[in-house]
This record gives sequence, C-alpha cells and structure tokens, in this order.
Amino acid sequence: MMILSSNAGAFLRRGGEYLLMHRAPDRKFAPGMWSTVGGGMERGEMDNPQATCLREIEEETGITAGQIRNLQLRYIILRRRGDCITQSYVYFGETDAEPTVATCEGELHWVPEGQLLERPYTKTFQAMMEHYMHTPDPLHVIVGAAENDNGVCRMVWAEIEDFEIT
Repeated sequence: MMILSSNAGAFLRRGGEYLLMHRAPDRKFAPGMWSTVGGGMERGEMDNPQATCLREIEEETGITAGQIRNLQLRYIILRRRGDCITQSYVYFGETDAEPTVATCEGELHWVPEGQLLERPYTKTFQAMMEHYMHTPDPLHVIVGAAENDNGVCRMVWAEIEDFEIT
C-alpha cells in the first residue's frame, strides 16, 4: 500500500540573500541537509499548502504572514521513497524581517544567492535549486517528478498549464 506524505515550505528572499534551514543532525529525514523553512501538512491543511507554509514559517522563524510579500507557489516536487510518495509544495517570497525564534529543526541562515548551489540539499531539492537558478520563471508553477535513472536521481520538469482556457 502506498502512503502519501505532503509538506510545504518557502525560500524567503531579503535583498540578495535567501533564508534557509540547515537541518539539525538528529532529524529523521535529511539530517544535516539544507532546505526550506517548512514542514508537514496537518489534517485541516490538505487543500491549502500555503496555510502550511505560513504556519511553519511563523513556528520556525517568528516571521508572520504580514511580513512576507509576493509568496508564490513555484514548484511541486514528487518523489518516492519505499512505499511513500512525498509531495513538496515549494514557495518563494520576500521579507525584510529577521527571524526571532529558535527551533529544534535546525539553524536558520541567510545565504547569498551566489552560494545557493553550494549547499547540500536532498537530491530532489538540489535539482530544483539548479532549475530555479538557471530557469527563473515566476509566471508558472513547475512540477518535478523524480525518476531513478540507473541509480541517479533525474527530474522530469513540466509547467502546470490550464489546458481548458479557450
């Protein structure tokens, strides 16, 4: 039986830097990796990943929804791990706010844009960051599905389009 797991998070930009989470080494998933500020969807949020994203940002940083501008869904990443399919909703937004809380999830860092690709991410997020840096497209939501290409993670990218527009 397949299990579906959903999460949402954001990369917040301030000037030429992005707020990233350096995950604690004791985390169950992706210990020591770099990631969005975000986390798992709760039961009442399954139809609203942006609510998850905003809740997680406030819980992990103290930054409130009112301190975030232009929060847009940019990527939906799909991957399989054993009998679990994970769906990650990744937002990008802007803020001038500074984090005001500490979290056991990891450490928050402002990372210069030119250093984003130098951080260790999960394989799917690494591919997403490379795509984001080389194909900036704020007008579309991009879906990335992870394929196993002889033991190497290969992402298949597609823009989500409304094909019923006449």
